[in-house]
Amino acid sequence: MKKQISIGKFSVLFALLLSVMIAAPALAADKVADDDITYWAKDALRHDARVDASEITVKTKKGIVTLTGSVDNLAAKKYADLEAKKINGVLGVVNEIGVTPVWRSDSDIRNAVRRRILNSAVIESQGITVTSDNGKVTLLGTVDTYSEEKEAELLASEVRGVKEVENIITTKWKTKRSDQEIKNDAVAALERDAYLSGLPITVSVKDAVITLTGSLGGAYGKDRAGSDVHWISNVKDVRNKLRVEWWEKRGVREKKPQPSDNALKKAVRAELDQDNRVDSSDISIKASYGKVTLDGSVFSHYQKRIAGQDVRDVVGVGWVTNNLFARIDKREDWAIQDDID
Repeated sequence: MKKQISIGKFSVLFALLLSVMIAAPALAADKVADDDITYWAKDALRHDARVDASEITVKTKKGIVTLTGSVDNLAAKKYADLEAKKINGVLGVVNEIGVTPVWRSDSDIRNAVRRRILNSAVIESQGITVTSDNGKVTLLGTVDTYSEEKEAELLASEVRGVKEVENIITTKWKTKRSDQEIKNDAVAALERDAYLSGLPITVSVKDAVITLTGSLGGAYGKDRAGSDVHWISNVKDVRNKLRVEWWEKRGVREKKPQPSDNALKKAVRAELDQDNRVDSSDISIKASYGKVTLDGSVFSHYQKRIAGQDVRDVVGVGWVTNNLFARIDKREDWAIQDDID
């Protein structure tokens, strides 16, 4: 009798051990090898026209990508960081790329940044102060929207000769909104995002500060979620506590979203209306089986491009026909030269 019990216990233990052995590979099924991550990161950098990948070295250890080398402008360093984070399996990026631009006097840098800000169709607020010290640009002042704050930083980073940008611009919203209104917009923004819809992200808001918790399958998704909700009106700050994890079924969409034509049209409208970089008042939208067509007009070709990108990132959109007309095309030669430089 005792012998039978022992055999029974052994059978149960063996069955449990076997189930763990079978389950273990499944848990790690989505894990990507470091060598594969490095290969695809290098490939992405080579195909990004904004980045000269010839001077960049990529190494990966346990899902963490380290970028070293040098580029000739600050924007290229940021774009390299972004491309690396998009690679499947990347848990994080250590960006040690140095910026070694051609020499340019601080007065030239300051004037170029000022002109770009003054000629931006996105930045309507006045009073942004620009200083430059040995290639380090400092932006100071107040604006009405977060999009203006980030646009000023982007414009400065793209100017030839800039090594670093310190952005201490403050956004002061003209209107007031409740935490619940902000939360509703944040949840809606994440659900519209083709990269994030249906993923296990929890949003909470207190005193206009958004906190994101949950888990995702990649570093790019974490950054993208934080960016999505920061664009919402009246948000003071975003605390991004999202975890990036390997495990299967963690941070993975359970089902494919398939919105109706009417729901897709509403989602596209909400996305365009939320983006303060685009005046969407003259944009008409058509949606049919995942195809979205934009008609009407916007202020500039820049707004047309941003509108098209906004629509492509909405969940359920398969392709976009952008028929928008840019109302203002003429620019002074010096302004065009600034953008080229």
